[in-house]
Amino acid sequence: MRKTTIILFLLITTIASSQDYYHIQGTEKILTSKDSIQPYLNTVKNRYNKTSVEKYGYIANSVSYNLLETFQRNDSTITWVQLSLDLQKVDYKREEIFELKDKQLPAIEFVTLKGNKIDNKFIQGKVTFINLWFVNCAPCLKEIPKLNEIKKEFGEKVNFIAVTFDPKEKVLDFIERKPFDFEIAYDQMNLLKEGFKVSSYPKILIVDKSGKISFISNGIKEDDSESDNVKHSVEEIEEQLRDLVAK
Repeated sequence: MRKTTIILFLLITTIASSQDYYHIQGTEKILTSKDSIQPYLNTVKNRYNKTSVEKYGYIANSVSYNLLETFQRNDSTITWVQLSLDLQKVDYKREEIFELKDKQLPAIEFVTLKGNKIDNKFIQGKVTFINLWFVNCAPCLKEIPKLNEIKKEFGEKVNFIAVTFDPKEKVLDFIERKPFDFEIAYDQMNLLKEGFKVSSYPKILIVDKSGKISFISNGIKEDDSESDNVKHSVEEIEEQLRDLVAK
């Protein structure tokens, strides 16, 4: 894979003689210490990886900065900061399911293992978290404990639904050995293939209170070293849920 480095510039400004402020050029973001620059740049990197990889064909592996010349303007001390993003060329193929973002949830209607009937009308007015998975999917099973933690965090504020093509008996046997706290819809091959257009697992969808799909992910990221730009950390997913619940 080909690597390249892009150079951006930030402007650090001292706004008052008694306090140093770090003003990010081109934004309204003001930082209050030099130590806060690197965490902010990491946020920029993560935002780039979530929103720009498909457009530009590169993923950001790391971010660094260098302090350049300093000059005075009125009562402010201004220092230029050179920001370097280490970018790596990626072969990025967009799955059809991602075309559903910002669209209404496809028609759903099923009875879960708990005997609850769920359809589009049922979820209206409440944020809904949907996990697409199957029993023999190793990455799916690996993230179930974290999914259970997310459900515990939000409780009844959010609908939590897991959808699989596996038959009822196979799912029942599985959850006896490995608890999965979601409402589980089984035998849903047609919905997964025709409705959600799934070609790989797992997938996470978050649906807003109006029934629109506002977030789609390839699942939970294990750590920041993972290069999958459409996987997300538990913290990122919980942030999405909090924002939608608050609206």
